[in-house]
Amino acid sequence: GGGGGGAKPYAFDPKAYAKALMHGCKYSSESVLGILVGSHNGKCLKVKDAFPLFHTHSLAPMLKATCMLIEEHCRSVGGLEIVGIYFASPGGSFDMAPVKAIADKIASNFAGATCWALDTGKMSERQFAMRGMANNKDWKPIAADSVGVSEEALKHTARLISEMKYLEIVDFDDHLADASLNWLNDNLFKGDALADLPCASD
Repeated sequence: GGGGGGAKPYAFDPKAYAKALMHGCKYSSESVLGILVGSHNGKCLKVKDAFPLFHTHSLAPMLKATCMLIEEHCRSVGGLEIVGIYFASPGGSFDMAPVKAIADKIASNFAGATCWALDTGKMSERQFAMRGMANNKDWKPIAADSVGVSEEALKHTARLISEMKYLEIVDFDDHLADASLNWLNDNLFKGDALADLPCASD
């Protein structure tokens, strides 16, 4: 990994990072949206998992229901809460205007909420392919060097994308169309090297 330095204020678990990017790749010509869950210890916000929700124009009425399902899941796992959202615009815009209302809603429940735009141009490279905004009275950019993602996570995510594994990710939209599809994606990385990688700040 790159230079030492202290723990970063934001850290992504490889699974959470890979799921968000895979969702963006699967529906690269659509607007995608997902929810991030994790934990915060006062020093570091750890994003532990991602739940891909939509790739159609904002199913806002469904958002409340999905958030309730995710909160229920967090309770059953223990120690997790909704900490932010990720989104991608088909034109590659990083403007959070289309999702600001959703981000604000999450920030009203979790003060340290974050909003991440997928930087689709960087996806196939081994670079951190997200731009973050943190809720601090208003939404402010998160410096790229404040985010911890392991080199291994970036490498394996790029590999999964090159293997077109992203075709297997299921979002809530897919689940609504076919209820047999599991939008929690519990088994997405079964048997894959990425599943065994530790979180960046562990």
